[in-house]
Amino acid sequence: MQALYYTEFGAADCMQLGDLPLPVVGKGEVLVKVTAAGLNPIDVKTRAGKGFVAAGLGERESFCFVPGYDLAGTVETANEAFAVGSPVIGMVNFPLTKAGRGAGACAEYCAAVAADLVAAPKRVELALAAALPLAGLTAWQGLFQHGALQTGQRLLVLAGAGGVGHLAVQLGRSAGAEVGATASASNQDFLHSLGAQVCLDYSRPDALAAAGPWDLILDLMGGEVGRQALDWLAADGLMLTVPTLTAAELVAAGAAEGKRVQGYTVQPNKDQLIQLVELVDQGALNLHISHRLPMAQGPEAHRLLETGHMKGKVILENQSVS
Repeated sequence: MQALYYTEFGAADCMQLGDLPLPVVGKGEVLVKVTAAGLNPIDVKTRAGKGFVAAGLGERESFCFVPGYDLAGTVETANEAFAVGSPVIGMVNFPLTKAGRGAGACAEYCAAVAADLVAAPKRVELALAAALPLAGLTAWQGLFQHGALQTGQRLLVLAGAGGVGHLAVQLGRSAGAEVGATASASNQDFLHSLGAQVCLDYSRPDALAAAGPWDLILDLMGGEVGRQALDWLAADGLMLTVPTLTAAELVAAGAAEGKRVQGYTVQPNKDQLIQLVELVDQGALNLHISHRLPMAQGPEAHRLLETGHMKGKVILENQSVS
C-alpha cells in the first residue's frame, strides 16, 4: 500500500510517500480503507522529534512511523460492530501502538481498534469528517469532562480559529456559555461566524485584559500566551492547557499565583465521539476545512500547520479511494 512515513525526525521533507506492507490486523481491530486523514499539531510536533510520542519512538533502535491519528474511511474487514463497506471515522492508535507501527491514518489502509471507530456523520462528505475526531474530542473533554462548563459561565478559547478552537467555540455556545475567543485580526469575522460573542485580536493586550475575568480558559497555545492568560482568569476559575511542552510550566505558574491550572491529553472515547457526530448531523457543529490536499503533499500540509495560523483543519486525501 502507499503510505506517508518517516524513519527519522526532522523537517517536513523527512516524510516520504512510498510502498509499505499492509498493516496486520490484530484482535479487536478492523482494517479501514482510508479516504482521508485529518492532521493535528501533534503530527508536526512528533515529526520534529518533540513531545511524548517522539520520546517513545526515540527509545527504539529504529522506527518507520506512519503519522495521522484521525481517519475517515470504509471498513475493509468486518467484525461484530461494522459490516464491510461501513463508513467510519475515529481517532486511532493514540498515542503509540505497542507494535510500533505508528498512528497510521496517512496511508491507503489502517488497522484500527474497532472500539475507537464510530459511524461517520451523514451530513458531510466522508473525507471532511476526518477533521472531527481528535480535535472534537479535545474540545469536548476540555469543556465538559475537565472544565465542567455550565450555562452562563464565561469561556475564553485561546486560538479560537484553529482546529480545536473553532469546535470549542461552537460547543461552548451550544452549552449556553458566554464565549470569547482570540485570533488574528484577519480571523475576527470567522470567530463571529462560529458564534463567539467576544472576539479578541491577540495582538491587542489592552483589549484582552479588559475582557476578563473568565470562569474557564481553554489554552490551545501554551507558552507565554498561556502565562499571560492567567491574569485574565477569575479567582475561582480554571485554566486548561493542552500543549504538553509547556503544561508543567503553566501549572507551576498558576500554583504560584493561587490559580487553578490543569494540563490534559485527549483520550479516545467512543460515546463522546458519537455525540459529536450527532451534533454534526444536526447542523449544530460545523467543520471548517482550510485545505484538502492529496496524500503526496503531506510535507506541504505539515508546513501549513507549522505556520501556526491555520483556520480550521487540514486533511490529506487518498486520491485512489476518494
